[in-house]
Amino acid sequence: MTHYWSRMYCFMALGVFLVAFGVSETPAGEPEGSISGLLYVSYPGDLSFDVMVANGVEVSLLKSHGALEKGVADLKEDRVAKIQAREAAAVKAHAEARRAVGKEKVKEKRDLLKRESDAFERLRSEYEKDVNVLVAKSTLKKTKTDSEGKFRFEGLAPGRYLLSARFEIRGTDSNYFWLYPVEVKPGAETEAQLSKNTATPLY
Repeated sequence: MTHYWSRMYCFMALGVFLVAFGVSETPAGEPEGSISGLLYVSYPGDLSFDVMVANGVEVSLLKSHGALEKGVADLKEDRVAKIQAREAAAVKAHAEARRAVGKEKVKEKRDLLKRESDAFERLRSEYEKDVNVLVAKSTLKKTKTDSEGKFRFEGLAPGRYLLSARFEIRGTDSNYFWLYPVEVKPGAETEAQLSKNTATPLY
C-alpha cells in the first residue's frame, strides 16, 4: 500500500509540474508562420521608379472566408453603378458651372454642382463605411507601416488570410484600397507587396 501511494504522489507531482511549466503531452501543432509586407505606390509598379512609400498606414490582417469576400462583391455590385452615375452628373454640373454666364445662371449652376457633388460624396462615403464594417468584422490583427513602408505579422497559424489597407496621396484624387489574399505556410515567412498593381478598385 505504501508503494501505491508513493507512485500516486509521483504522478500527481508530475502533473503539477506539467501544468505549471506549460508542458503538454499532446503533440505540438504546426509551426507558426509570418507575413513580411511592403506598402508602396509606383505608377509602373516597379520599385525602382517613381516610388511613393506609405508611412504610418494601418494594415489589417483579416480572416479569409467566403462571407467577407461575397459581402464586398455584393456591395460593389449594388453601389458602384449608382456612384459612377452620380460622379458623372457632378462632372457635368462642374462643366456647366464653368460655362455659365450671368449672375442668376451662375448661381443656378453652382447650386446644381453643390447638390450633385454632395450626393456623390454621400453615396461614396456610405459605401466605404459599409465596406469598413465588413472588414472590421473579420479583422484579427492590426499594425502600421514604418518609415520604409514595411509591416509585419507574426505568430500566425497556417492558412489563408487577407491584408486590408487604404492609402491616399494627399492633394490628389488617388485613393488605393487593398483586399489582398495571402497564404501562410507552416514555419515560413510569406512576402506581400501592397502596390498599385495589387490594389482592389472599390468603384
